[in-house]
Amino acid sequence: MPVKPEVPADLLVQVPISDRRAETYRDLAVLATEHLNSAQLANAKIGAIAEVLGPQ
Repeated sequence: MPVKPEVPADLLVQVPISDRRAETYRDLAVLATEHLNSAQLANAKIGAIAEVLGPQ
């Protein structure tokens, strides 16, 4: 019988992406930083899930 690995619930929550509207170059820089942070968090979650699941 296969064992289902337990993935922590916080790793399964979607990473929000900012819907901020850029009106200035500063806003655009802030938006780019927010998107980069979201992507980095999502990648970290994917890596953590991969560790839980182990080699496939």
